[in-house]
Amino acid sequence: MDANHVGSNYPNEFGNFRLASLPGQSLATTGDTNLVVMEASKYIVRRITLTNFSGNAAAANVGVYTAATRGGTAIAAVKAYTGADSTSAYVDMTLSAAANANVVTTQALFFNIANAASVTCDVNLYGDIVSL
Repeated sequence: MDANHVGSNYPNEFGNFRLASLPGQSLATTGDTNLVVMEASKYIVRRITLTNFSGNAAAANVGVYTAATRGGTAIAAVKAYTGADSTSAYVDMTLSAAANANVVTTQALFFNIANAASVTCDVNLYGDIVSL
């Protein structure tokens, strides 16, 4: 195998890799959905992007946490995101100070919907892998 090709490298050798996704996530019901990071045991969250909105999601309040029911550490605290209103729109969630300063070691994060809206969207978590 030639080590000079991208195909021979693992995801931990690249920056800003998509670590988890929830395609077509419904925002219609409050509660948690598991956002599972499969590729890494330690990682740095760099960005959580919401895209492909089926309608106006400005009424929805969403966040990402390390434990269910907004428990543990907030990766992105619950808040509403304006501009989340069409299939061509995207929103980067606001990362918490803890997410900007600490390596995450849990593989199960919780996408929390605190205020519902009858909309779907795609949720993508990007980051850097510290260890596989």
